[in-house]
Amino acid sequence: MRKLQLSKAKGAYLLATLLLTTTSLAACKKTDAAQKTEPGAETAEKAAVATKFVAAIEEAVPARLEVSGTLDPDERSEVAAQTAGSVLAVNVDLGSRVRKGDVLVQLDGREAALRLDVANATAASQRARLGLSNAKPFAVDDVAEVKMAREASDLARSDFERAKSLFEAGAISKSAFDQAKSVKERSDAGYESARNGAEQSWTSLLASQSQAGLSSKSVEDTRIRAPFDGLIEAKRISEGEYAPPGRVVAVLVRDDVLRFRFDVPEVDSARISVGNQLQLSVAAFPNEVFKANIKRIGASVKAQTRTLPIEAEVANGNLKLRPGFFVRATVDLTGDPMKVLTVPRKALIPVTGGSKLFVRDGERVVERIVTTGQVQGDRVEVKGQLKVGEEVAVENLENLSDGAKVTR
Repeated sequence: MRKLQLSKAKGAYLLATLLLTTTSLAACKKTDAAQKTEPGAETAEKAAVATKFVAAIEEAVPARLEVSGTLDPDERSEVAAQTAGSVLAVNVDLGSRVRKGDVLVQLDGREAALRLDVANATAASQRARLGLSNAKPFAVDDVAEVKMAREASDLARSDFERAKSLFEAGAISKSAFDQAKSVKERSDAGYESARNGAEQSWTSLLASQSQAGLSSKSVEDTRIRAPFDGLIEAKRISEGEYAPPGRVVAVLVRDDVLRFRFDVPEVDSARISVGNQLQLSVAAFPNEVFKANIKRIGASVKAQTRTLPIEAEVANGNLKLRPGFFVRATVDLTGDPMKVLTVPRKALIPVTGGSKLFVRDGERVVERIVTTGQVQGDRVEVKGQLKVGEEVAVENLENLSDGAKVTR
């Protein structure tokens, strides 16, 4: 009986303890809830953000086509050695800017210089033999040996004519006439031989002068020069190496004018013409728009892609753009203008996959994701969940968020 009473008392105690614990937990939850709803708590609604709104409007813009591609240099040259030689000096490196005629690489020119000296000496000797000065033109009958041979021939001819007259008059013997005739024939042959020798000497002189010219060129070719103004894209040789003819020593690009190559669909090819303008943008300068003009149009449409290759020239006098930049561009097309929705450029915030902006919804703003298109001054074409007349925030964007309360 006593055990039964103790069990009942213990059960009553446990039940009372459980009820007290439950009541305490409920009281704590009410206290926490009360604290959360108190003014000034951490989760209280943020103060309204002051901003300014501008309406999205519809504008008529020229018909345009969006394209993309890569900037290429106006010219690219793999500058190569024209003569053989060891490299004495390399005057450029990656990124060096050079002017036309600057020496990029200096080769050992001693052997070429010696060959030039030999050729010049040989030519000088031949000119002296012919009795030529630098300003005197070649005339075969002015050569001393030829003059002597001609005078001897003329004298022998006179003697022969006189002997002939005497022989016909019976004044001299037949043997005397034959001797005069023989002297004349030998003199004529000597004159002709002298002329031929002088002609051969002149030809040899021309060959020596040509060899001297080649040797002079070889000496000059040991100084490998820049063919145009530009930027060194790659250095391909170092001091001490041997450069045979044709060895590329550097790659030079002209970047004051760049070429933008792209393709347009066949359906739009009839609306493309030389002189059409382009507006270009690159990731390196996201807030700048660069201009270009179409300069060349492909002769035929590519059969595989049904696209027409186009080439535009981009002025780059300030050298901000670099070959290899990826470009997004819009191309002006001939035809009627089209209507697009535009917002101020400062309303857009770049995000992955496009841009975002904040649209007014009563006393709050709603975040919208849009894609951008053509740029018209300080306004940009947008595509997405935005309608004409809706107002977008253009100030204090860094303090705005989806659903934020705003004031104007």
